[in-house]
Amino acid sequence: MKIVFFKTPKPKRFNLRTRYYDEEKEYWKQRRRELGISKDGKKPDFSSRIGKDWRRVRESSSVRKRKANVSVIIYIAIVIVLLYYFFFR
Repeated sequence: MKIVFFKTPKPKRFNLRTRYYDEEKEYWKQRRRELGISKDGKKPDFSSRIGKDWRRVRESSSVRKRKANVSVIIYIAIVIVLLYYFFFR
């Protein structure tokens, strides 16, 4: 049997995680995050985003057309009123 007067400490264990920096992998990860692509490569909101963009363009063009039509009708009304005053007064 061994008689020990001082307790010797055991060596500390540690987990060494190796770290690698892959610039290309980081670039593509950032790019996927910007485009909203998940890890499996699917774009869940891409089609809805396209639909929203097209809808917004259609609505803005229809609003512009309506405004243009209203302004043309107002101009025609003004011309008719002016012609009436010149010729029938």
